[in-house]
Amino acid sequence: VESKPRIVDEMEELAKQMEAEKMQKLQQVQSNSYLGDLKTDNSSTVEKMTSGVGGSWAEDVKSKNEIYRPANGGWGYFPRPKDISKAYGGGRKIGADVETTYEDELRKQKAIEETREKLKRYREKVGIEVQSEKDHADEIEEALAIGQRAMQRGVYGAAVSALEKVTKWCSTNSKVGGQVFLELAMAYEAVGRTSEAIQVYTALSTSRMEDIKFNAKRLLLGIEAMQFMREEAKIEAFSRKKVSQTFIDTTGLGNIAENFDVRYNTAYIDLDRKSGYYRKLTESVVRSIREARQILLAATDSSEVERTKVIQALRSIDRSFSNSLEEEIKRKEPKPEPIAIMNGVPIVSAEEERKSTTLGLDSFNLGDISQIMENIEGAWKLQLIADNKGDGVNFFNKTLAWQNFDIGGMRYKASGPYGFLSLSQSGTFNIDQEQRIITRSEVEKDGSASFFLDVYSSSLTGPIAAVNLQQQIISVDSELLVTRKVLPKEKLRDTLKGYFSVWRRAQGPFLEQMS
Repeated sequence: VESKPRIVDEMEELAKQMEAEKMQKLQQVQSNSYLGDLKTDNSSTVEKMTSGVGGSWAEDVKSKNEIYRPANGGWGYFPRPKDISKAYGGGRKIGADVETTYEDELRKQKAIEETREKLKRYREKVGIEVQSEKDHADEIEEALAIGQRAMQRGVYGAAVSALEKVTKWCSTNSKVGGQVFLELAMAYEAVGRTSEAIQVYTALSTSRMEDIKFNAKRLLLGIEAMQFMREEAKIEAFSRKKVSQTFIDTTGLGNIAENFDVRYNTAYIDLDRKSGYYRKLTESVVRSIREARQILLAATDSSEVERTKVIQALRSIDRSFSNSLEEEIKRKEPKPEPIAIMNGVPIVSAEEERKSTTLGLDSFNLGDISQIMENIEGAWKLQLIADNKGDGVNFFNKTLAWQNFDIGGMRYKASGPYGFLSLSQSGTFNIDQEQRIITRSEVEKDGSASFFLDVYSSSLTGPIAAVNLQQQIISVDSELLVTRKVLPKEKLRDTLKGYFSVWRRAQGPFLEQMS
């Protein structure tokens, strides 16, 4: 048998000596009468073994002498009391023996109540606790349920509508409010309203709720990464066109016509460069407002500019005017009360965020009424009258037809031929601030054609029609005045004779002829 190491023998010998000494001390204690009395009366006064604020305690000799030696050397090989806490005074409540009065307790309770009140005011101030959320808890819970179900089923617009209605009662710093805004931001992102989603995510990234703040930052980072890949890195896989094409390929919408028995080729354009149609189409294209103005300035005679190009220039100005006028009317319309409110501030849509930019040379300047009044002041000579389609253009470079506007008295004078007859007239005028429509009143007529003006007022043509029929100013500057007839929209589908009128600022010899 293998012998034990020498160190183990020494430790066992030392442990035996300690046990012997311990037993000897125990016998001496048992022979002491004081310790005998301490054993029989546990409620007797304990001798103070310590001093100061630590209190008073004495050894529990009985517990201390109930010793044992662990069998596992890993816990220490030497003997120790079975209950160390009991033997050495542990587990007792010790203090400084300070007695408190009733007034002290009242002060303590008052301090606790004041602290609670301060905490409550703070939580209400930062939006952790919101009374409106408690008052409308049922509506908020219902909106969250509807929003979550709608998101699961892909009806993202319904989720936005349901959640926006309860935002006015919620705070981004509360648990319930943070959840509402987080769901709303994800719904905004799903319907493509990225700008609003970024606003909400940004606000939630400073929320007092850690889980809401963490998720908002993560989702905001995802949007920013997508925008970087699409706009900065220009990676094709992240482009909107690529995503749309992938959707079309996946759903089979690209080949939807193959599901029908009869298919028709509805249009054909001969784009052969040698064909007359291709040449006519490309040569008549007007690419900007600046180019359209240059064409009209040069169109003093049929030999200067082709008629088709003149009409294309007028149509280009007409489209730009209609679009700009529609946008201006929308901007001036009373704004509806915003539905989505975040911390008392409306969530601004991307369309409302767009700021007006400085107009360039190729931009259409609609101008306000004061600018129009300033530009229209003075005498104008009729340059041409054109149809709304085709190539119908009549030039008046050899005909004396004019009108003069006096802004100070809001009066006008006009003169022009009507076939072999002539007509002169004067009166007052007004320009509608919104639609830019010229209306004339108190008209006094003179000339051989005045009779026809009264009889055939609804079917006038030529220069007389350009003055007496209601005209809308679509463009006016220091050189050109362009107007169009005021007609119902349904009539604009047809070819309209004399739809556009172009007037040129009167100068030099022409002013002498007018006088």
